[in-house]
Amino acid sequence: MVNTIKRTIAFLVALGTKAVAAVAQHAATLSLPHTEGVDLPVKITAVNTSNTAHKQALLEMKNKQAALQSAAKVGRRFMTVLRESLKPTLGMKYSQGWTAVGFAGSLTVPSSNAALLTALQLAEDYLTAHPIADAGANLAPARATLLRGNLAAALIAVAQQKEVVNQAITTRNEKITALDQGLRTLLSELHQVLDPLDARWLAFGFKKPGAKAIPDVPQNVIAVLIGANAISVKWEGAARAAYYRVWKKVIGVDADYVSVGSPADLDFIMEGLPGNSQVEVLVSAMNNGGESQMSTVVLVQTL
Repeated sequence: MVNTIKRTIAFLVALGTKAVAAVAQHAATLSLPHTEGVDLPVKITAVNTSNTAHKQALLEMKNKQAALQSAAKVGRRFMTVLRESLKPTLGMKYSQGWTAVGFAGSLTVPSSNAALLTALQLAEDYLTAHPIADAGANLAPARATLLRGNLAAALIAVAQQKEVVNQAITTRNEKITALDQGLRTLLSELHQVLDPLDARWLAFGFKKPGAKAIPDVPQNVIAVLIGANAISVKWEGAARAAYYRVWKKVIGVDADYVSVGSPADLDFIMEGLPGNSQVEVLVSAMNNGGESQMSTVVLVQTL
């Protein structure tokens, strides 16, 4: 079997954790100098720590983006109220006079945050030069100043957090690469000191290189009653199978499936079954790599 090391955090940490335990268990009998120098426990911790930091950076980004959306929403509401308050003075339709208030080309409140920031600056300047009588604090120049400052700060916070997220991704990927390379070093050393079918491959979290891939599931299983209480079973050969296991379950008698034979041929006869019973028959394929899933159930009624 081919050992593939996947570059996912879950796979690398799980494999690394298993490998660390196996290295400690077999260090006395196996020479793994390069693996011991890699220090897998430190690399596993680094991956977990950097992954947590990345998740926290993403969460903080979400919070800062929410704050930006809130600041922009309040700013747009201010520009909307200001527009409605000035319509009796500047007109119901757009004209050049609206430009100084913060509206460019139309009376639509700017949709982009950058354009809104500019609009709030112009609105602040306009209200400073042309205060609205009896407008109160809601349309005062200081209000525009505050909203512009909040929006500018929120934009800066999001931009800065993007850098934090990018750095967290870079750090996490570096730690993943280090753990990946450490596990590949271990795999390379194991190839030098273990037989391809040595059971210790499994302890390290790897497949046995000398083992075949698990066989396909046997297909087209046929089970036919012979006489009163014997069943003849036949099936098609499964790819990579060295031999097969035949299973039966007598309903009401067997709690689970019971192996009744391990033939290398593509047929088998079960004898001595209880009379007047329903028997479920299945077949699985075997090799030194393991066992396939069981075939589709075939039900036979004995006499």
